[in-house]
Amino acid sequence: MIRGVLQRAAAMGTWLMASAFVIGYFIPPLAGACRDVILPAIVVILTVAMLRLDVARLRSYIRRPGTMALILLVNLIAAPVLMWLLLTPIDMPEGLRQGMVLLAAAPMVSSAIAFATILKLDSALAVAVMAASYAVVPLTLPALSFWLLDLDLGVSFFELFGRLFATIAVPAALAFVIRRWVCSVETMTKNAQALDGISVLFVMLFGFGIVDGLPAFTAARPDYVLLVLAASFAANIGLQIVGTSLFLWMGRQEALTIGLATGNTNLGLILVTLADRAPPELLVVFILGQVPMYFLPVVALPIYRRLMQS
Repeated sequence: MIRGVLQRAAAMGTWLMASAFVIGYFIPPLAGACRDVILPAIVVILTVAMLRLDVARLRSYIRRPGTMALILLVNLIAAPVLMWLLLTPIDMPEGLRQGMVLLAAAPMVSSAIAFATILKLDSALAVAVMAASYAVVPLTLPALSFWLLDLDLGVSFFELFGRLFATIAVPAALAFVIRRWVCSVETMTKNAQALDGISVLFVMLFGFGIVDGLPAFTAARPDYVLLVLAASFAANIGLQIVGTSLFLWMGRQEALTIGLATGNTNLGLILVTLADRAPPELLVVFILGQVPMYFLPVVALPIYRRLMQS
């Protein structure tokens, strides 16, 4: 029974994940209740992703430091600089400008690994990119935010590195224990779709939680909310196109995975870091900037399938 429900959730994954934002928005008590489970949801999402991981393929990427360094250069340095160059001449609210540059400077969001699995992309490459970017971003993010935006994040290298390391280390340890002593590789392969269903359900919990407080702001500033949504979709799609185009030489599946990582970034990390210091206009960008991650896969799934087959 439970396995069937999870398999059904996996089959409807893109639609269910898109619905999470809408449901959380229109049912504020649900969003408020799920706010405190955002971190546990991320842990579960990453643990499932690592259980589904092709370890041999992951090792093959780790043995290619030059390629990984190039991906990090594009994702963590070139992308935010390009975003800053594009937005500097445009007359727009400063909170939105800062948010878009920070969106481009942030590392890949952990839930993108679940999206990569559902979209049949290279989840091993996605994990490798995430692990490498989480190791480097404590250096690049504060430096670029100060250099490009004159914005002090107020967080030390060791504090930021510690948060990011824990985000990866805890799920990796759980996945290792489960692989070693709980479930065999054959069992997990047999139940792969059910595992994907677990990811979908916890991505939904994450989606419910991030919109807590958004309806009140929308009622007060609907024009700004619409502007942020439009900019967020444009930034996500644009960054995905840039990331994919630059790495087509690696192969179509790999390039699409890097594009996914480039466009879908961990604004939640910056939200947690700046929540007590950022103005409401910037905090709204951190929330709404994650909306495209939920809605674009619905449109992208048939496109990805066509691209992968051609």
